[in-house]
Amino acid sequence: MLKKVLPSISAIIPVFNEEDNLKRLFNSLKSQTYPRNKIEYIVVNDGSNDNSEKLARKFGARILNVKTHDIELNKGIGMHAAKNDLVYWFDADMEVCCNNFFELLANPLLEDKKIIGSFTKEFSIETKPRVKSSLLRFIAHHPLMQDPLYAFFSPSIASTVIEKREKYFLCNFTPGKIPAMGRILYRRKELLKTVVGKDKSFIDLESIEIVARAGHQLFAYVPLAKIRHYHAENLKLLIIKRLRNLERDYLPNLNHKYYLWFDPKKRKDLLKIFFWVAYANLFIPELIRGVLRTIKHRDPAFLWHPIVAMTTTDAIVWGFVSRPQGRGFVVKLIKNLLSKI
Repeated sequence: MLKKVLPSISAIIPVFNEEDNLKRLFNSLKSQTYPRNKIEYIVVNDGSNDNSEKLARKFGARILNVKTHDIELNKGIGMHAAKNDLVYWFDADMEVCCNNFFELLANPLLEDKKIIGSFTKEFSIETKPRVKSSLLRFIAHHPLMQDPLYAFFSPSIASTVIEKREKYFLCNFTPGKIPAMGRILYRRKELLKTVVGKDKSFIDLESIEIVARAGHQLFAYVPLAKIRHYHAENLKLLIIKRLRNLERDYLPNLNHKYYLWFDPKKRKDLLKIFFWVAYANLFIPELIRGVLRTIKHRDPAFLWHPIVAMTTTDAIVWGFVSRPQGRGFVVKLIKNLLSKI
């Protein structure tokens, strides 16, 4: 029997003053059993003034120095500079929790040529040590680390599964009904043949919608590939990140985004928005949900349910109404809804 030839992988890591996070990430990557000569690590350094670049060079990464202050664009810059068969994005505040991470993600693409990409959970909550931050534990229980607001508007991974295979689940991503994720091991050349290859800013959520529209709709969900993404360890940081994404990405690109959390032309989607804003501010329903999940999982972290639902929702609403472009969008939504009554 012929031995499978492993594909080469390019791993992109955008950084800006990530010295402490990079130490953790690089230490976890050192234990990978995937052949080192098959992996290139590309660090896109956005003007760091700490030891991020020094650590990256010591690790053996290829350095791309930029000054864009745009993390999504930097991921695209790294992807366009990559040379290998497959491409993947890490955030600096991540940690790989199994030594066969790349093998597990690459295997489905070796088995099935129709699969365009593979992905895993954003946070391996079952891996030790136990996470101290109760907020992080709460969010990490969702496979894509979605708070209640995001989870309400995003299709679940389970809703896309069409077949269970030995070490992964085969998913079909229909345009407009895709789980909100962006961390995917892609076939690089196929990715570049889509609109993604024409615009370096089309990364993460945009890339997956573009790829699906191009006809590449089969993906592999590989929960055995374990990582941890230390995304937000307190409520203040979570809200800051939500508002930053709104200000830097969503609103500026509102008129030409591919991935939409909802369709502003559909009455059903418009009603969902107004329903959620009212529901989240009732507090009690999410409190009940949090208590029930606390009992089920024996973890008081789920008591964050009502607090996170209300604060993130109100923060996003404020993010829209406090900005001219956001206010215009809200007015448009209301007009669309009234026109359908």
